[in-house]
Amino acid sequence: MKLRNLLTVALATLLFACTNTNTKQVTISGTITNPKGDTVKIMMKDTSYITTLNEAAHFNISFNLDSATYLSFFHGEESTAMFLKGGENVNLTIDTELFDETIIYEGSSESSYLAKKYLLGEKADIYGQLFTTEKEEFIVNLNKHISDVEQELSTVNNETFVTAEKANNVKMVEYYIEKIEAIANLPQVGEPAIDFTYPDKEGNEFSLSTFKGSLVYVDVWATWCGPCKAEIPALKTLEHDYQNNNITFLSVSVDTDKEAWINMLADKQLGGVQLWANGWTEITKAYAINGIPRFLLFDADGNVISLDAPRPSSEDIRELLDVNL
Repeated sequence: MKLRNLLTVALATLLFACTNTNTKQVTISGTITNPKGDTVKIMMKDTSYITTLNEAAHFNISFNLDSATYLSFFHGEESTAMFLKGGENVNLTIDTELFDETIIYEGSSESSYLAKKYLLGEKADIYGQLFTTEKEEFIVNLNKHISDVEQELSTVNNETFVTAEKANNVKMVEYYIEKIEAIANLPQVGEPAIDFTYPDKEGNEFSLSTFKGSLVYVDVWATWCGPCKAEIPALKTLEHDYQNNNITFLSVSVDTDKEAWINMLADKQLGGVQLWANGWTEITKAYAINGIPRFLLFDADGNVISLDAPRPSSEDIRELLDVNL
């Protein structure tokens, strides 16, 4: 499911938790052009509904709603956010060749707004601008995006929904302002690193500064992260190939399940220095880490070489290590 749809559903659902109406049936029907499979799925917080397309790629699904709610419509690997109230009959059409650009809703102005909001978000690429735009310009672009979104919102005649969406937009602005300020405060190449301290599996605490005197290659990861686990073989090879060099391989897990982390250390026979951060804590805040795996490289004096170092599976990491040894 797309990140923006996840954020929309997760944040806004909370604002509707107490907006109850009588149980009423909702019907969603539609036609899919260029279908990717023969099913569609409706997913809410606690319930999912699945139905099958007929030979004409048409579907019809009905269920009861106790309250107005956000939900997600899935077909193939794509999804879109919706908002429905009891008693509504909604018809939608989608061409999977251009999924988001072709969604048309009849009978749900709220869902139409959410589809347009997503397209505005894709066009603005606010998340991408975090790493490519200076703080002042970023804030101008963010405010422009929110203005465009709320102009679309003005077409929706549902006061409760509009209030919730405006609150959602406020949270979005707060989130991005926090992130751009963190990025603006990051140490630059050659500047001293921001120190952090975490325990190993025995409870012994180590800091980044503990390893001054050697290059330090930091892997921020988690046992539940597929791309993180995919890097493990290459990381172990890298550690082996550079075992006689002055490099410390330091892995920091953001797992909250300590037992799962300890078990994987044993199962995968992970080497280097293994520390447990217990969630998105000091290191992720200090280095504005929003996704993992993330690799950092520091020199022997504790200064920044790269805050977005190449992954172990990339040949670029060997060149970067070699030139700094």
